[in-house]
Amino acid sequence: MERAALEIQTPFYGYSIAMKFGSSKLMTTDSQVKSKFKKKLLAIPVVIIVVVAIVFSWQVYLSSSSENNSKVVLPALSLTLVGVDGQQKTLNAGDLAALKSYTSTGGFINDARKISVGNYTGVPMLTLLNLVGGVTDGENVTVTGSDGYKETFTYQQVQCQGMMTFDPITGASAVASQPMTMIVAYYCNGTALASGTGPLTVAIVGPQGLVTPGAYWAYLLVKIEVIPA
Repeated sequence: MERAALEIQTPFYGYSIAMKFGSSKLMTTDSQVKSKFKKKLLAIPVVIIVVVAIVFSWQVYLSSSSENNSKVVLPALSLTLVGVDGQQKTLNAGDLAALKSYTSTGGFINDARKISVGNYTGVPMLTLLNLVGGVTDGENVTVTGSDGYKETFTYQQVQCQGMMTFDPITGASAVASQPMTMIVAYYCNGTALASGTGPLTVAIVGPQGLVTPGAYWAYLLVKIEVIPA
């Protein structure tokens, strides 16, 4: 006579497993237990990889942001911004370095037809003007250097519209087919501006690297003021 088997049911990872003692086989009440359990085990490495990738990407982003800020080291300077309503704000080197920068190529051509071109980095003029209320149509912007030099731009010129532009090689008149940007530059080709030019200068730059009249490039910049047209 065959000996009766003792059957015990016990939970295992959410499944019911029945075991019979006295028999040479271990039987389960659900034939999919093993396959589902294996799927769970295989899913664990995938989750770990995704989590690691997200953490790594975030660390790279933070590192990049920190690195970009730490690269901007400026000499002592003072730049006064004046809004059309009289609102005034004075920026120092740290203030300027903390603002988002823009880098592109540009240069100037002087009365003797001499051309100078470089890769300039600085803060867009419109970004600075927004700190004191911005500029609107019907207003002009006057920039002043520490040597007393002044230049006044129309609202359209501040946005680099209607400016004279020239080929950086030949000096011939050229039309800008891509947007240009007026910036307050503090670097040229990755280094601080020369003492006779900086620490700040007005610069007009863009993807084409076109040059503009030297009169636009106010050296030794210390003041930017929005005035009625």
